[in-house]
Amino acid sequence: MSSDSGAPPVSKAKLWAGRIMSTLVVLLLLLDSAIKLLRLAPVRDTFVMLGYSENVIIPIGVLLLICTLIYAIPQTSILAAILLTGCLGGAVATHVRHGDP
Repeated sequence: MSSDSGAPPVSKAKLWAGRIMSTLVVLLLLLDSAIKLLRLAPVRDTFVMLGYSENVIIPIGVLLLICTLIYAIPQTSILAAILLTGCLGGAVATHVRHGDP
């Protein structure tokens, strides 16, 4: 039996470019979830300004952290990309609803 999956070979440059971009995304999402979990004053103020209760900051931070960790695992990155799209899409919709730039 052949172990060839039929996928075309990827150059080392493209492979490392993808790894670097994924790492940057993961680091930024980890930072975002960390500031939510720490409940920093600007985060609390922004949540209240956008009409959310302060008690949803921690659950949203935990959800974002879980999705980010799932994204960091290569075998589950597609599922996590879908989940993160929904999560970040909700954030964009909130800002659009309030007329924020």
